[in-house]
Amino acid sequence: MKLATPQDMRKIDELSVQEYSLTITRLMEKAGAAVVKVLEETYSPLSKKVFGVLCGKGNNGGDGLVVAKLLKQKKASVVVVLVGEEAELSPEAKKQYQKAKAAKVPILKMTSGENIKAVQAALEECDLIVDGLLGTGLSRPVDGLYRDLFQLVKKLEKPVIAIDIPSGLSADSGSPMGDVLPAQMTVTFGLPKFGFYTPLGSSFIGTLKVVNIGFPEALLNASFIRQELSDLSMIQKSLPKYDENTHKGIRGRVLIIAGARGLTGAATLSAYGAQRIGAGLVTVACPESLNTILEIKLTEPMTAPVAEIEGGFFSPRAIGRILDLAVNVNSVVLGPGIGRNRETGQLVKDLITKLTMPMVVDADALYLMGGHLEHFKTAQAPIIITPHPGEAAWLLKTTITVVEQNRLKVAKQLAQDYNMVVVLKGRFTVIANPQGEVRVNPTGNRGLATGGTGDVLSGIIGGLLAQRLPAFEAATTGVYLHGLAGEEASRKFGPDGLLAGDLLPLLPGLLRQARETTELQCPSPSISKTNGKRFSSSSRSVNRNSTNI
Repeated sequence: MKLATPQDMRKIDELSVQEYSLTITRLMEKAGAAVVKVLEETYSPLSKKVFGVLCGKGNNGGDGLVVAKLLKQKKASVVVVLVGEEAELSPEAKKQYQKAKAAKVPILKMTSGENIKAVQAALEECDLIVDGLLGTGLSRPVDGLYRDLFQLVKKLEKPVIAIDIPSGLSADSGSPMGDVLPAQMTVTFGLPKFGFYTPLGSSFIGTLKVVNIGFPEALLNASFIRQELSDLSMIQKSLPKYDENTHKGIRGRVLIIAGARGLTGAATLSAYGAQRIGAGLVTVACPESLNTILEIKLTEPMTAPVAEIEGGFFSPRAIGRILDLAVNVNSVVLGPGIGRNRETGQLVKDLITKLTMPMVVDADALYLMGGHLEHFKTAQAPIIITPHPGEAAWLLKTTITVVEQNRLKVAKQLAQDYNMVVVLKGRFTVIANPQGEVRVNPTGNRGLATGGTGDVLSGIIGGLLAQRLPAFEAATTGVYLHGLAGEEASRKFGPDGLLAGDLLPLLPGLLRQARETTELQCPSPSISKTNGKRFSSSSRSVNRNSTNI
């Protein structure tokens, strides 16, 4: 399923008018009707409810005015709170204002802070609040009367149903634009917005309904929309298929360059992640003094001791031995638990530029690459990096807050500037490739918030690379299945107190299910599902993005 940015929706609007002879007025009326239909399905009978409909000056406010008119026609009690005067409305909103007025919908204008008490008195009588204040076109922080109204509604603690997007929420980043009015339900038009699938944005939208107001399917699936939500069908197309004549060489060989004194667990988890996802042969290259420890911890994977420096870190002199080990492998995982020694950093840079097979660069290797990202541009094979927000902030010399508030931008920037696939981890992991395509992962839960799960993920992706999946597909598939393993482990043990190793024995079963079934039953966040499909939309539609504030 595609995920839209405000720019995408603006283009869809323009093309709908220019190429499909749709009108904004017609779309606005269908949007309002779709919202009322959802309200009727959820809160029936409407005739026994009192609705407060909050309307801004832009086209989102026009949607709200349509909703108010239709609610009145269905015998519901309704009052509109309009921020501003009629003359300040957008042309389309003004048309709907006049229709609502003709239908005798009560309209209370909020033109200054002086009538906030009248607004409060009116809203206190309401059972439900419909938010049509600010749409996806919002481009500056919420302030003034809008912010006053947000604060009032939040104090009233009434259920809020957002039209298209909770007011004040960035459709791009999922961050509040100064302030946001949280919703119990969001009825969005056409396509879900990218900002809904971010750690912060998802906490404001409540239950998500995607509704159809008549946009052409060709536009909703247009190639200019570069973001999509990963799903089972996508994963099924990517998974390798084997017959009974398969041998370990066909399943692929992985070289994992990992471990430092006190950090052998990372190497172990990564190695088993690669094997549990189906790789045929796994070898762990480690500092020579750690080899005995890893031989005890690793039964199926092989180990290969290489030169080290004092402290049990990889030595730059290990380059020759590692390149020899890599001659016959299909993928490399570089970084789990290698430590942060500066000399080891030189080895990491040399390997990135000299290795000739697809590679996952993770964990401490990312730390050692901070300030040296230019080496990625000279890599001879596809690179996948898997930073969490802290590592991404380190790579870009910014803050975690900036990364979290700009997940789409950060992932795309790293991918395109340095010619690699980026897996920006977190709730709703973002996967970006150098061509500007982005996938957002819906699987996983808080059970994955424990040390070592990232090492399992790097092994999983490395194992899929070894099975000849292209880098973007390996990253997408690995992240999706890793998240499902987290959900399955949480069902088995509970989400708190999981160990990274708990994921490993679950992977083969999830692989089998993914190959054999049409859907996987897993818990999901508060975004609604239809027909058992994860995050599927109830229908399709569109939105008008003009926002006046």
